[in-house]
Amino acid sequence: MNVPELIREYGYAAIVIGTFFEGEAIMLAAGVAASAGLLSLPLVVAASMGGIFASDMVCFLLGRLAGPRLSRWFPRMYARLGPVFGLVERHSEKLIIFYQFFPGLCTVTPVAFGMSRIPALRFMTLDLVGNALWTIVFSVGGYYAATGVRSIASTLQGWAPIIYGCIAVVLAVWFIRRERRPVGRYS
Repeated sequence: MNVPELIREYGYAAIVIGTFFEGEAIMLAAGVAASAGLLSLPLVVAASMGGIFASDMVCFLLGRLAGPRLSRWFPRMYARLGPVFGLVERHSEKLIIFYQFFPGLCTVTPVAFGMSRIPALRFMTLDLVGNALWTIVFSVGGYYAATGVRSIASTLQGWAPIIYGCIAVVLAVWFIRRERRPVGRYS
């Protein structure tokens, strides 16, 4: 079985599992696969939402059920919750929708919401809205980035020897200039 067949056969399951742990990279790659015709873009978005929502709910339930015991189990993660609690109190609904877009908040924020008094159904509803926005941005972004690269590559295909030659000249000039620089403290 070759790579395209593997992607067609197991791609959606891999997206669900992969986005459970790492969202952006998996969604971008899935968008590229959809652009290549190996996967369906709407199903990529749906699979991404499923994996991310499952991950968020596990973290939410961890906070809801384990609460303060987390400080003993995961001291580093619990230390990062302090500033998040302030955000939860001041901007709870907006934070639920947009926290996915801020690196470093994806894991600790659902835990903090689990430890807060927000009803689980309210968190789930707003989290689905945020997940929909986030997955569409990254999956569609990967789709159109790949489409754009393919379009540029096909346009420049006849120019490839000239482009490679220019890149080689620029690299050679850069390397020669770098080697001629005096070695010293202020060079």
